[in-house]
Amino acid sequence: MIKFLATLLFCVCTSVSAWAGNMETVTLFDKQSHPDTSILMGANTEQKAKYFPDGKMEGNVLAFLVKIKGREILFDTGLPDGRIAADLKKNGRAAADVKTILLTHLHRDHYGGLVDASGKAAFPNATVYVSRAERAYWVEEKKDVNVIHALAQYAGRVHEFGPGDKVMPGVKALDTSGHTPGHVSFLLKNGRERLLILGDLIHFPRIQLPLPEVAVRYDVDPDKAVQVRKRIFDYACENKIPVAGMHIPFPGTLKLKKTGTGYEAY
Repeated sequence: MIKFLATLLFCVCTSVSAWAGNMETVTLFDKQSHPDTSILMGANTEQKAKYFPDGKMEGNVLAFLVKIKGREILFDTGLPDGRIAADLKKNGRAAADVKTILLTHLHRDHYGGLVDASGKAAFPNATVYVSRAERAYWVEEKKDVNVIHALAQYAGRVHEFGPGDKVMPGVKALDTSGHTPGHVSFLLKNGRERLLILGDLIHFPRIQLPLPEVAVRYDVDPDKAVQVRKRIFDYACENKIPVAGMHIPFPGTLKLKKTGTGYEAY
């Protein structure tokens, strides 16, 4: 049974939680779904039944607003019909207050909230940062009309970066490609404080922590996704860095430790 950090002061919906010092994070809840286990890859029938006896899983869509080094950054924006903007309002921020958006990748449940119901920019004053490889894949190779439209609403305010780049003060992009060709995670540092924003390195912790070799059907490169999950989780364990993931059950944050061939939250 996954245990969440007892010291994090989250409520059932959303609230500001201070990790320590000057780094603060707000978990923004977008949507919950209950997909069946058929989307899992690399898990046999017995393993699926062990972790999901009723055949249903909990799928969440989250985003994170983090204040670091005096700047508030929105990590991902949820779905186009989601409630990220509404949750921001509950926390005293209007969509127009958001100045910086960092995207982990360009799947619909991560970039979709860039546009509002009218198809225009949901965050009219924001600059959007996206991985160079990710943008090239969806815009140039796949020619995804929805991605193209969403980014076009921020014309002149879309900036590309590469793995290893210091995207913002205290924020470094990590190459975690596999789930998508340009997927990135973000390592946040503020003095001694650290946090890993994972993006989609994990979708269903109940099975993917003890069995990290389990992939999901929407991994573009499942084998690579598994390899990078293990690499980043090993790094988080060795360095005792808390992690935040967009599909981890609310509030979306964990501390990990290595257990045999898998991992465990504590």
